[in-house]
Amino acid sequence: MVRIQVTEHRFINIHRSSLCDNCSVQNCTSLIDSRVTDCRDFKPIFSVFLKCRACGRIYDPYRSLCSLDYELCPECNHSVDNAPSITFVCRE
Repeated sequence: MVRIQVTEHRFINIHRSSLCDNCSVQNCTSLIDSRVTDCRDFKPIFSVFLKCRACGRIYDPYRSLCSLDYELCPECNHSVDNAPSITFVCRE
């Protein structure tokens, strides 16, 4: 589960296991036993939209289950330019 800050004092919890865990549709026919990452019938409990800090695009964080950084839209999350650089320091 990921906790995302929506406003100064509000947070939402997004379950990363499946989109169905975050859905409010009752008796859904698309529910299957495997992980669902894309569903045209998905309806969250309440709508949340964030602005990407890299490109400024408005996106739905519920649709970004595989994202590493929830402050970036799905496209910027998968681009090489926004990949965080990792530095290893070896000490003897």
